[in-house]
Amino acid sequence: MTKPSNNRIKIAFIVWTLEGMGGSERVVYDLARKIDRKGFELMVIGFSDGPVRKRYEDLGVQVLVVKKKRHFDPTLIVRLRKAFRGERINILNPHHYGPFLYSSIAKIGLDIKMVYTEHSRWQLEELSFGENLLNRVMIARADAVLAISRQIEDYYLRNLRLKREKVRHIGNGIDLAHFRRKDGQSLRQSLGIGAEERVIGMVANLRPEKNHKLLISAFSRVARLLQDVKLVLVGTDCMKGEIQKYAVLANVSDRVLFLGQRDDIPELLSMFDVFCLPSIHEGLPLTVLEAMAVGVPIVGSDVMGINEVIENGSTGLLFPAGDEEKLAERVTTVLTDKGLSNRLSSAGRDFVTRNFSLDGKVEEYQHFFNSL
Repeated sequence: MTKPSNNRIKIAFIVWTLEGMGGSERVVYDLARKIDRKGFELMVIGFSDGPVRKRYEDLGVQVLVVKKKRHFDPTLIVRLRKAFRGERINILNPHHYGPFLYSSIAKIGLDIKMVYTEHSRWQLEELSFGENLLNRVMIARADAVLAISRQIEDYYLRNLRLKREKVRHIGNGIDLAHFRRKDGQSLRQSLGIGAEERVIGMVANLRPEKNHKLLISAFSRVARLLQDVKLVLVGTDCMKGEIQKYAVLANVSDRVLFLGQRDDIPELLSMFDVFCLPSIHEGLPLTVLEAMAVGVPIVGSDVMGINEVIENGSTGLLFPAGDEEKLAERVTTVLTDKGLSNRLSSAGRDFVTRNFSLDGKVEEYQHFFNSL
């Protein structure tokens, strides 16, 4: 592997899109912010352009858009290969199966290390027979695979039977200096939330797998018991108003705030009395870790990813996935039991501080990339 002339290791992170920033995109962005530029030169390659591009460029990170033009685009492989050869890249780090597929084919015969990062075990398990077979071939040719959760690591070791030395677990990290409790009173006022009203919050793009409909149904139950509650939903609408219409049908639209994409997440979290994530499936949800870091009690569905960071009754409360009644019950309990709320808040914050510091995770990444 030939290093660039400045002797820094050049890493190309490959992501689906620069249009928005979901969990995996946030992981890459945080690495780009924090990795030591004395030892590493960074590049981000996206398959579609968007406003996130400027955020990387503001960090001084080189960005290349290689547009994917159709469902399966052979020309993308040709264009990627040209970029790989021209940019003197040392390490490719694609995130998710699609970028891994195109990058793996494009680098055949090139002296570049390949590190594959997967963010969701459920996505691996839902691959078709052909996709799964191809994934195994690509992983066999890769230099290493990175698992952002213990459950993904377990899949690699037990299901795919990869050798331990090929698998590296580095969990998601939270910027603890950024995600800390702040004064949310002025924000509450600007949103029309009364000082005595209690806030149930969720930060996640509006997608089917996040299960916003279940939360709204559970909220309608809670709202019948408690008059002074509001539901605040933060995230880009990827369902064309379907969730907003559902809130109208549930007769709670006047008590639900849809805020869209926001940049003031720590301030928003600081005004939540309970954070909910009722997802059908997850990777290792950054939003849960961020809420815990701020000290917000968590209620989450008992699914992979969420149950890796939430110990029921200790660092948060879990409910059976899809169970509207139990979700409403858990939320009501947190809102009405101040002692429990305080215990969950303190335990969650301590857990994230001990195990998910971004600075510590970046050090692990740097050591790992150097070891290649």
